[in-house]
Amino acid sequence: MSGNANLTAIERIKEKSDGLRGTLAEGLKDELTGAIGEDDQSLVKFHGMYQQDDRDRRDERAEKKLERLYSFMIRLRIPGGFLTPEQWIAIHNVAGQYSTGTIKITTRQTLQLHGLLKSRIKPTIRSFTRAQLDSIAACGDVNRNVVCAAHPLQSEIHEKVHGYAARLSTFLIPKTRAYYEIWLDEEKITDKKEEEDPLYQDRYLPRKFKIAIAIPPNNDVDVFTNDLGLIAIIEDKQLKGFNIAIGGGLGATHGNAETYPRLGTVIGFVPVGQAGHKGSAATPVAAIPPDAAGDDLLFKTVYEIVTIQRDYGNRSDRKLARLKYTVDKYGVDWYKEELERRTGFALEEPRPYTFTDRKDYYGWQQNHQGKYYYTPFIENGRILDDEQLALKTALLEIAGSFPISTKWIKL
Repeated sequence: MSGNANLTAIERIKEKSDGLRGTLAEGLKDELTGAIGEDDQSLVKFHGMYQQDDRDRRDERAEKKLERLYSFMIRLRIPGGFLTPEQWIAIHNVAGQYSTGTIKITTRQTLQLHGLLKSRIKPTIRSFTRAQLDSIAACGDVNRNVVCAAHPLQSEIHEKVHGYAARLSTFLIPKTRAYYEIWLDEEKITDKKEEEDPLYQDRYLPRKFKIAIAIPPNNDVDVFTNDLGLIAIIEDKQLKGFNIAIGGGLGATHGNAETYPRLGTVIGFVPVGQAGHKGSAATPVAAIPPDAAGDDLLFKTVYEIVTIQRDYGNRSDRKLARLKYTVDKYGVDWYKEELERRTGFALEEPRPYTFTDRKDYYGWQQNHQGKYYYTPFIENGRILDDEQLALKTALLEIAGSFPISTKWIKL
């Protein structure tokens, strides 16, 4: 294992958090402050939130001997960026009622709302839940939002690959029920065996973990900049499987030569549509989604890539805790051998593929069904109404202009 002797403070917070619960429930009831406890500020990230404050008003409030004006940012888990118009309408209404009103589209195909006061977090999450949305694992040291090629109905292959984004996202969610207990008042589980988490255990991951799925020839997701990249292999217009790339990431700390950007390394190919793997002690068949029949090799591979990072990632220095540093510390060959030992099968040789584009298809486009769709350019991802453009209102009207459940929106 990684053998880290000096754990960071966050590692100790995670281990003693009682499944990411900490004292969040108690902190919500404290009406004397708009903040939550210091340890809980780390734990709330796993629930999809960050505590922030209005920096422009710090001096003013300090002069009046007032607490900083604390609020929260909430980020949704939207695998592949897929939303129904009903969900968009719900987000629009929540943004107007509980936050600043501005909806922000992130670079990882999800949405953020800012300016959420502590007292409004629970009604916000309840509103999202009614729309079948959540913020579980949108932040924190777990697998984050799974991104995928931009348009799910660009072709039959795109629609199929988007299904993998959704299933992988669900597959890698932490098992703890803390989110439901704290924000939705679910009765607390007394039998801890019900939420034992063989993937994350009580340590979770050393740092965030990002997955992207690309469909050649367009690398619009920058697949090699992710901890885990899946490259769809299409032969004779059929999805055959995915090339596996590990260890990508562009982050670096200025002045720290030990940190650096790295492109992912392709280590092999995993087919889809082939059932028959029997699981292992680390990943029993029960851990593989029921709807993954024929794709258990892929899910098993992804699962064990995450467990290796859990066991060998750096837990004493968060700046060196991403998967890319683990790969470089132990070597690509070692990582592949360890992966195959854990999965119980060998990766196939990478299949050929070609990336010729890295772009978004703005404006009107026509898909394989002959249907037209439109992709707008939204500067800085900020959706609001201003004196020049009522963008937020326009998108609301578009979302409400079709019969219920007959349409979709893609971020």
